[in-house]
Amino acid sequence: MNCLYLDASRDRMSIALESGLSWFAREFIDGRHDQVLLETIQSLCNEADVAIKQVSHAVIVNGPGSFTGLRIGVSFVHALDLVRPLRVLPIDQLSLLGYVAKSSEGAIVDARMDEVYVGTEKHSDGMYQSLGLLPLSELNGDQTWVCHADEADRFDAQLIRVKPTVESMRDLASQIDPSRWIDGHRLTPLYLRKTTSWKSLAEQPSKLYDR
Repeated sequence: MNCLYLDASRDRMSIALESGLSWFAREFIDGRHDQVLLETIQSLCNEADVAIKQVSHAVIVNGPGSFTGLRIGVSFVHALDLVRPLRVLPIDQLSLLGYVAKSSEGAIVDARMDEVYVGTEKHSDGMYQSLGLLPLSELNGDQTWVCHADEADRFDAQLIRVKPTVESMRDLASQIDPSRWIDGHRLTPLYLRKTTSWKSLAEQPSKLYDR
């Protein structure tokens, strides 16, 4: 099995390729996501001696996070799925934080605009059952929260600081119930702001779909 791991939910993207027993990764890549994504994946495929069309599975952080990054990541998976149908496991960023912390506490991510993404009520497989968006002023400062280490200065609360990697994604994916895997064309970004809409690759303006 050739499995792609992709986290484009933050300012710096991380990508890995698992091919058999081999693991190839690029962590926290500098540069715009749309400019480095394909080049990085091609480099990983070259190292693994695997063609992109041989990728059969993908694990992706589908949100919440960077609006542009999520759309780029999901659209890329859709493009791969057009070449060869993929099985995809979406992982939310909040559950990834909670998994890395090895804690049952809730997780938070800066949502900008004086708001915060919140994950609570952890399921037995490590995923949060409840995901939401709160005004920053309503965050319970007396509670302990898991957060990205580089966002710790943005929250007035007791914090567990972590730095997830694509290897963390692989470890979490290995324990998630297989029923959470979906067909590639069904993947959508996880947006927690109701004002945001998503269009699939086929619905977006593209020469590929012009008639």
